[in-house]
Amino acid sequence: MRGTGPSVSFMRLNGVPAPSRRADWQSTKITIFGATDWSIHDLLVENAGAASIQTAQGATRGTITNNRIRNSLSDSIHMTDGASYITVTGNTIDNSGDDGIAVVSYQSDGRRVNNITARDNIVRNNVWGRNMSVVGGQAVLYENNFLSGNLSGWACMYLAQEIPYATYSDLDVTVNRNTFQSCGSLTTGHAAAMIYSDGQLANNNIQLTYNDIILNNVAGIRWFGPQTNVLIEQNRITGASSDYVGDGNPSVTVVTYTSGPVGYVAP
Repeated sequence: MRGTGPSVSFMRLNGVPAPSRRADWQSTKITIFGATDWSIHDLLVENAGAASIQTAQGATRGTITNNRIRNSLSDSIHMTDGASYITVTGNTIDNSGDDGIAVVSYQSDGRRVNNITARDNIVRNNVWGRNMSVVGGQAVLYENNFLSGNLSGWACMYLAQEIPYATYSDLDVTVNRNTFQSCGSLTTGHAAAMIYSDGQLANNNIQLTYNDIILNNVAGIRWFGPQTNVLIEQNRITGASSDYVGDGNPSVTVVTYTSGPVGYVAP
């Protein structure tokens, strides 16, 4: 997709499954190359050898709405390369081979992916990766999403800066009123929600609030590495081995759950 105002809607994008994950552009189902005011709506997307939907070249002012995505070998929805002002709503993603919905900003891009809202999405049964992630995003809101099942034991929600991939840190990220269910693992060390930095850059101004976390003997929320201005408030955690696992960082404030509504509500 290129130019101003392109749209794709009411189609099925399918194909013979690739024998293994691929990285070439032709193996994505849709790539948005620097387009503005674009729309992807009501598609059935299956068996992508790479990402199912991916941004490139500073794609901006787009919507990804009411799509069904299955069996992607890479991220199902991957926002990267300076993407901005994108809304991702009402999508159902199953069996993602890597992150279900991801914001990723590499330092080589020269800027963070920014002003992203993902709301009212369902991401289930990841084969690999995290159900949703922000790895170097700015001004990101993840709200009222239902994340369930991670077959490799990674986090449902992953907020991070990673040295091996030379990413930016997270800045101004809010994760509010989501449900995280059956993810994380004692083997991987991932909690249901992870706030993590490899140490090169600190994550700053992170809010994890009013989420419902339902687990089977793994950690609820874990943070480690440099962080500033992190608020973890009113998250209801049930069935965890430990509700909170942290490194004593004084910039992380935890307010435990007392009462009131939390988590995903079907729209």
